[in-house]
Amino acid sequence: MSINQVRIAVALLSLALFAQTTFWLLYDIVVRGLPGAWSLWTTGWVPGLSATSSLDLGLAALQLCAGLAALFRTRGAGGLLMTSCTVTLGFRLPAVWYLLLDSPSDPWFGTLKGASLNAVGSTAVLAVVICLVLGGLLLLARHMEYEAAASNSVTGGVRPVKVTATASGLLLAVLNVFYIGRNAVTAFQVGPGVLTDLIVGKGSGRAILAVPSPYQWVCLTVLCGAGMLLAARRRPTAPGFSVGLSLFMMPSAFTELWGYAVGSMPVTAVDTSQSLLEFVGSAAVVALIVGDVRRDRRPDDADLDVMTPAVPMRTAAGVPAVPVTPAVATTPAAPAAPAAPAAPAAQDDEDDDAPEEAVEAVEITVPAQRDTDTDASTDAGASADRPATEAAGA
Repeated sequence: MSINQVRIAVALLSLALFAQTTFWLLYDIVVRGLPGAWSLWTTGWVPGLSATSSLDLGLAALQLCAGLAALFRTRGAGGLLMTSCTVTLGFRLPAVWYLLLDSPSDPWFGTLKGASLNAVGSTAVLAVVICLVLGGLLLLARHMEYEAAASNSVTGGVRPVKVTATASGLLLAVLNVFYIGRNAVTAFQVGPGVLTDLIVGKGSGRAILAVPSPYQWVCLTVLCGAGMLLAARRRPTAPGFSVGLSLFMMPSAFTELWGYAVGSMPVTAVDTSQSLLEFVGSAAVVALIVGDVRRDRRPDDADLDVMTPAVPMRTAAGVPAVPVTPAVATTPAAPAAPAAPAAPAAQDDEDDDAPEEAVEAVEITVPAQRDTDTDASTDAGASADRPATEAAGA
């Protein structure tokens, strides 16, 4: 299986996850109408049981962008696919245990009527299976890119710009303070036992694919922690991972801000600050990363760019060509002139060896190569002139 086949496979799987999410978003629009669905996503409360929540808007955007990035070989596709896989897995697992723990004698959602738990839960089980397959293919792609980099057949990943990595890391760190603090305050107010019930979501949800707020904060704490680690170490997957988290958080943050603005939801300083940070901060990070990508376009981007170590090297085809300066004879001996073409052969040998010596280097500087070529040419010219000088002396 080639890396190109893996790339197409993971792209199709991500688009399949997008299709599952979009289907239930459209279901709510068809059943409730667009105004009713918008009210559901902005307030979180509508009569009956719905299929989706505002988080599914961000999840659909993330899954679509990850699939298209893999298809079009966009830089950062590996990080986007990692985020899409982990976020989908984390936010679809609750629907699976809703389905497994539901019973006619003790309905999970009580007396709420609406979307079928069996139908929505079954597609959630399928989404979890797809995520597991997608994760396995991403690990396979990483292994294949390691092997390709070791044999100098592809380039390694490109480190994110230091300013961008710092900005995204700080945003995720501040958001983590919010998520951890809110769960800590909730546990202090209601007790750890009740907090566990809230995380599980028994009797507290009004949408099958929705997750309780404490569970959402736990998942985002883990995801933001992983993003902070990638940004701090400036891994090649860090920009894609940060963009993926931003795409996931921005739609739900926007719907919450909309609900606060129209007065359909109670406004608190903590909720407003968190939503503003998720929306404005995420938009700023996306703008920074997109700007970096536009300024640093590579003509030969990696297929998935899921390698964790940064090896910004070039293959033999990518080594800049340096014009060879022919050796100039220092003596007027005419018979020795045909020996001068030996210099380009020495240059060819050094050019072939240059990429192998630069595998561990961070940069390849053209001036250094030019000096080596000049020295080689001078040595070749000197060796060619020596017989002529001896012949003249004789």
